Parts: sequence; structure tokens; C-alpha cells
Amino acid sequence: MVGAALAIGPTLLLRRVSDPSPWLHLRVGQWLLEGRRFGIPDPWAPFAAHPYVATQWLPSVATARAYEWFGTPVLMWERAAGITALFFLLVAWLTTMATPWVAGAVSALAVFAAWPSLTERPQLAGFVLLVPVLVAWWSTAQDCRPRWWLVPLTWLAASTHGIWATGGVVGVVVTASLLLGRRATRSELVRLVSLLAACAAAGALTPIGPRLLLTPFEVGSQGRQFVGEWLPSSVRDPHVACALLMLALAWLVWVLTCRKASVTEVALLVLGVVLALGMQRTVAVAALVAAPLLASATETVLARRHLRLLPTVSGRLLALWTSAAVLGLAIAIPVAAAHDEAPSGVPTSLAPALRALPPSTRILVNGDTSGWLLFTAPQLQPVFDIRIEVYSPQHVERYITAMAAEPGWRSFIEDTGSTTALVKTDSPLAAALVQQLSWRQAGTDAGLVLLEAPQ
Repeated sequence: MVGAALAIGPTLLLRRVSDPSPWLHLRVGQWLLEGRRFGIPDPWAPFAAHPYVATQWLPSVATARAYEWFGTPVLMWERAAGITALFFLLVAWLTTMATPWVAGAVSALAVFAAWPSLTERPQLAGFVLLVPVLVAWWSTAQDCRPRWWLVPLTWLAASTHGIWATGGVVGVVVTASLLLGRRATRSELVRLVSLLAACAAAGALTPIGPRLLLTPFEVGSQGRQFVGEWLPSSVRDPHVACALLMLALAWLVWVLTCRKASVTEVALLVLGVVLALGMQRTVAVAALVAAPLLASATETVLARRHLRLLPTVSGRLLALWTSAAVLGLAIAIPVAAAHDEAPSGVPTSLAPALRALPPSTRILVNGDTSGWLLFTAPQLQPVFDIRIEVYSPQHVERYITAMAAEPGWRSFIEDTGSTTALVKTDSPLAAALVQQLSWRQAGTDAGLVLLEAPQ
């Protein structure tokens, strides 16, 4: 079943590009490939108050280059490959502590809990790289040995996505639990602290520099209140509930079987709850943290009831899974090319009209569409875009007011010098621009309308 899932899954996972973020990262990748850099004033947005930090530079550059060769299908394939790799790594890890069917079931639950975050974005690669980090610290919790290969892996993860920092948090939690549980000697703790310091140094040695270590705090403080995935998650969300259920089941097994959980396991369970409820973006990390806890707990129950239905994974079975995954990803390549469809949610038919606008035209654009606009018509200057962290809170609030056509919207149009708008067709601002300022309609597509100020 696991082999079949790995062989068939990549093709089934192919879909039209629907996330708004990949277009921004394609533009970032192009910009960096041209040898350019970000700073203040921002090269794209005239009202940015903070410099944009391209923390996801590596996948952005790689995907931008691949896009030049293969086009939109590469975005479709990358998502399928990322989810497949995540599932494969989870199964391979969990089979070291549980039978294959338990590992497969728990891995499926973890993927479901993480599903909203598994989109065409660099953070998917960040989750894939996070799994071996968790494997390393889980193993360290057993034998107190530092895994020094985490240092180069941390550099790679830090060049991929900001989620790398959660791996460091797990390392700190494991090290602290070994100290509290008095399971590590002083020399072992010194080596583990040295490993944590070396990993932090690796993050500081990426092209971003030491500033990368502070970026998660800067981004959160500059725009967290305006971004849904940065706000606390809700237990009513089925994916959040799934992550919490995984943690609750592990805890329930400990209680019912009177198994004395280690300090590390308890600490990781608490960390998982915090990650699941802290913000939507870290729900996927909570599911990855919960996976080994649930797999090992389930195996404990089955072993006590003599219900081990299959032997632990063998090298032959692992080779079979690897071959199935490679075959599935290879088959998905021509399938993705054959289904090269226009991305959803973006006005592709308006692209010629947008490219025809004069350079440096100030345009008011719907936030989720702004990444596509930056990629499609780079000569334009959006007065607000998807990089919310580069703007001041005051500017973001004025933008939200303007998009809702609430009092003060006209002053925002005037102050920003906007002469064009690409907004939702049924939005209050679209109606206000046409009815009160006599802006004319230049075209519609994908539920968006292109409006131009009268000459």
C-alpha cells in the first residue's frame, strides 16, 4: 500500500497552480539571477518602509531557472514531488519505531494535518528538510550523541525557508529535556550546546548573513496581525484538530498503558500543542513533531497485545518504496506537461493590457494577485503587494480601508498616485472608483476587473 501510494501519488497530486505565492518567488528568483539585490528604497514598491529579506532565495532561484526551461508544469510537479518526499521520509523514519502499516497510517495523518501548508511555495521544501532534522534530534534524545551533519543541513534549510528555525527550537527543547531528566553527562551537554551554536552559525553564514537569525521576529512584529496564517489557529479547523488528535492519542496511550514517558517525549508533546495552537503556519510542524510520538505509542499497544501484523521494515522493502517514489515522480513529469493549464485565480487574459501600461505606473492591486502582477508586469509599481512585512502597519491599515471603500479611501488613492486598479469585480472599491471617480473598465477575468483613471 505504501509503495502504491508513492508510485501513484505524484500523478494524483498534480493540479493547476492555485496559490498566490509562487509568482512572487519566481520574480524574486529572476531578480536575484540578474545579480540584483533588495534594499530601501524598494526596487518594486514605492511605499515599502522596510527592506525585503529574500529568506527563500535558494528555491526561488532554482525554480525561476527551471521555469525558464519548462514553464508552469514545473510548479505543478514541484508540489507533487514535495508532498511525495515528505510522506516518504516520514514513513521511512517511523518504520524504525513501528511496523510499516502503523508508519504509513501515522504519516498519512501527519500529511493531512499539514495539508493547507503543502502548496506551491518554498515552505513545502522547508517541511521536507525539517524531517531529517527531527530524525536527528529524536535519535539524540535516545543516545545523547550530537549529529554534526545537522550543520550543513541547517545551512541548506536556512537558505530554503524560515521554517528552519523550528528545527532549532526542537533542538533546544531536546537538549533542555536531557538536562532536566539528568540523562546526559556534562560533556555530552557541552557537545549538544556546541552543535546548537554551530547550527545557528550556519544560518548566519547564508547569503542573507546574521540578519537571518532575527528575520522571524522582524516579520512577525511588522505584519503578523494582518496575515491569517500568522494568527492563532482554531481547533475548529479539521487540520488543526487532526494535529491535536495525534498528540492526544499519544498521551492517552501513555496514560492507559501506564507507560512512563521520558522528559523529552513530554516536552515534545507540549511543544506540539504550542505549535498547533500558536499559528496556522506551524500546524504542519506540530504534525511532524506528533508523528513519532503517536507511532511509538501505537506500537507499544500493539506489542503488548501481540498484534504486530508485519515485521519491521527491511532494506529490500525500503528499496522498493524508493523505486516506487522515483517511478511515480518520473511518470508525473510528462503528465504535468500534458496538463499545462492556465493558473487559477489570476487574470491571465489581462496580462497583455497590464504589460502595455507605461513603466512606473502606480497600481492598486488585490493583495493575493500582487505576486502574479509583479511577475507578469514588472514595470508597474503596486502601492501594496503580498510582501506585507515590508510595509508599515499604518500603510497596511490605509490599504485595507481603501479596498473596503471606507472613509479615507479617496485620500489613499490620491496620496499613492494610483491611476490603475486591479481589484475584485464585486468589491466595494471597484464600484466606488467607477461611480464616484468615473474610472473606466479596461477588462475583466478570473473575478477581477482592470480599471483606469480618466485621462
